[in-house]
Amino acid sequence: MTKKQILRRFLDQLEKDLEAITVSAKASFATATDDEHRAEHKYDTFKLESSFLARGQAKRVDDLAGALESLRMLPVKTLPKGSPVQLGALVRLKADDGSARTLLFGSAAGGETLLVDGEEVTVVTSRSPLGEAVLGKMEGETFKIKIGPVLQTFKVLSVT
Repeated sequence: MTKKQILRRFLDQLEKDLEAITVSAKASFATATDDEHRAEHKYDTFKLESSFLARGQAKRVDDLAGALESLRMLPVKTLPKGSPVQLGALVRLKADDGSARTLLFGSAAGGETLLVDGEEVTVVTSRSPLGEAVLGKMEGETFKIKIGPVLQTFKVLSVT
């Protein structure tokens, strides 16, 4: 699957997530503002809790909409051999324990993951520890990063 197709799948996934959370946010807002749910006694906090939920979901809607807009502008050109990891790069890593990771270096939606042809691809941004560590590295380079209590070594297998 090409980088462009992988990005399209991430965009599709985020669009579905945005649609679902928007529906939930509207329902939570309706519940929070419905007079039928006014407090019946001083310990009845249902309406207050509903308003907190609606506010959190509205924030998630804003975050997803921003991530979608940012990823839509992501450059998806094929990088020439010898290019460093940069925005829009598809990066394959191998850990010292033999495990492999595939990253799409994005501007937003860090941590989003999907399965592509049996391979897990994760969006990583420069704001994450792994993104910061791999940014600027080139094919064949190794780097170390502490993930939880473990110091891991990764080798960059490819940058496309």
